[in-house]
Amino acid sequence: MLLMIHLCGEEPGPYIAGRTKFAKLDFFLRYPGFLERAHAALPEVVELRDAFLAEDASEVEAPMIRYRYGPWDHRYRQFLAFLVSRDLVTITTSHTPERVKLKAAGNRAAERLMQTSEFQPLVRRCEAMRGNLAAMSGTELKDLIYDLFPDEVGNASFRQEIRP
Repeated sequence: MLLMIHLCGEEPGPYIAGRTKFAKLDFFLRYPGFLERAHAALPEVVELRDAFLAEDASEVEAPMIRYRYGPWDHRYRQFLAFLVSRDLVTITTSHTPERVKLKAAGNRAAERLMQTSEFQPLVRRCEAMRGNLAAMSGTELKDLIYDLFPDEVGNASFRQEIRP
C-alpha cells in the first residue's frame, strides 16, 4: 500500500483520492495478469514500449473479492488503521472523495521498500500504472475493470473470490 501511494499517488502528498480508486489500483497491483491485459486494451493510453508484461499471468499477490463496486478487500479498514497508527498515512475527509495520503514517515518507508529486491515486482507494477491507470478516477477504473473483465469480475457473485 505504501508503494502504491508513493508511486501512483497525486501531489501534493502523494495521496490516492477515494477508496474506490485505492481498491482498483490495488487490484491491478495484486493481479499482474489483469494489469497486462488492461495495458494491452488501452493502446491510446499506454504505448506498446511501456506496456506491462506479467511474468506469470496467473499470479495473485493476495486474492480480492467481488463487492459492490468491483474488486475489494474487506481488510482495508484494518490495513489503513494500522498505517495511521504507525504515523505512515493520514486519511483526510475534508476532501471529496477522502484522501489516503503518505506522511513523511510513510514516504521514507516507501523509499526504503523500493530499494529492496523483494519488493521490485510491486515497484515495477506501480511504475507501470503511473501516467495511465493511476491517472484515472476511481469510477473510470471501476468501469474499465467491468468492461475488460466481465467473466472474472463484472458477472461474478458478490463476495466471490476473483481469479485470473
